[in-house]
Amino acid sequence: MRKRINRDVMNMAGLGEVARASMTTLNALQDFRPEIQILGAAAVFLSLADHLGIPAQEAFSATTNLINDDNGKRSEFQAIVAYLEGELA
Repeated sequence: MRKRINRDVMNMAGLGEVARASMTTLNALQDFRPEIQILGAAAVFLSLADHLGIPAQEAFSATTNLINDDNGKRSEFQAIVAYLEGELA
């Protein structure tokens, strides 16, 4: 049975909580080659979207809006970029 997702809660998700979930995911992927990292992350994303009954594009758009503000990436997500450059490069 699919879980139901509250789109209002998804679209109002806390920046810090989403950033922590992102870092947890990246930390788990860091031991794999880059080609496997991107495919593994994409497989989780697509599988989770399907499981929760939300179109992947809708989740992608909500995430893009969460990550960015009018001045570029929010600070919570700039830290993720720094982690990617320093640890996964």
